[in-house]
Amino acid sequence: MKKSLFIIPVLLILFSSPAYSKIMYIIDEISITVRSQTGDDFKIVDQLNSHEPVNLLRSEGSWALISFKDNKTGWVLQQYLTEKTPMSIQIAELKKTITAHTENISALEKENATLMQSKAEMVELTSRLKIENQSLKEEPYRIIFLVAGAGIFLLGCIVTLMLQRSGQKRKRRLSF
Repeated sequence: MKKSLFIIPVLLILFSSPAYSKIMYIIDEISITVRSQTGDDFKIVDQLNSHEPVNLLRSEGSWALISFKDNKTGWVLQQYLTEKTPMSIQIAELKKTITAHTENISALEKENATLMQSKAEMVELTSRLKIENQSLKEEPYRIIFLVAGAGIFLLGCIVTLMLQRSGQKRKRRLSF
């Protein structure tokens, strides 16, 4: 009975602890000291924060001579240096790139809208020009029909006049 009383609280503690935990992260913000010579006993010249760029001049054991901020020089532990661009800088650069691309996309979308409107106007203009072109193609036939009609009318007038004259001459002959 005593064992079961002991096991129950232990089980409760074991199974309940993940419910109260939360995820945390190790921060990568550090500050390192720059010294005048190799060793922890020498004078501190400056302090550098994470992600500050430095130039490696030479290495001696676990120490590295660097130049930084307006050509100052000093020694730091080599374990704090890396050739890789830190992720936070890469992320910041990628965010700038994304912002630039987003602005570019926005400008392209505006240009596309303008071009689509111009296209619609051109399609409408093309349609009107096709209709006008068809009308102009039919125009010579209208002129031909007009001239032919006028010619037939004139011919009819001439024939009528000739028939009237010939009719008047016959009447004169008959009347003598």
